[in-house]
Amino acid sequence: MAQPIDIKAFQQVSYVTGDVSAGGSAILLRVETEHDGHVDLSFPTVDLQHLVTLLLILGGKAALRGRFAAFSETFQAQPLPLHGVSLGLEENEGVLTIEVGATVLSFSLSRGSMAEIGRAILELESTPP
Repeated sequence: MAQPIDIKAFQQVSYVTGDVSAGGSAILLRVETEHDGHVDLSFPTVDLQHLVTLLLILGGKAALRGRFAAFSETFQAQPLPLHGVSLGLEENEGVLTIEVGATVLSFSLSRGSMAEIGRAILELESTPP
C-alpha cells in the first residue's frame, strides 16, 4: 500500500535548466532548490513522454483542487515545434494526438470541441494565402 506523501519533506524548486545528451539518448535536467543547491537528473529520452504526461496529470489535479488553472492572460506559453497532429475517434470519444519531439500526447475532446477544430481547419483551407 502506498504511503501518503509528506509535502513538508520536499524542497522548493527555484530554477530548472536542461540540455540533451550528445547522442540524444537522454534529457539532462539541473533542478535547483532554494536551500540545498542543485540536483542533476538524467532521463532516458524514451521516458520523456511518461514524465510530461505525469506533469500534465498532476497539473490537472492541482487545477481541480485550487485556483491554478492556466489562463492565457496570466501565462505566456513558448510555442513548441509540432512534429505531428491527428484528430480522431476512439471508443466514441474525440482524441487529439500531438507529437512534439520525442513525446506523443493524446487528449480527450468533447464532440463540440472536435467540431470547433474541424470548422477552424475548413476555414483555414478556404482562406486564400
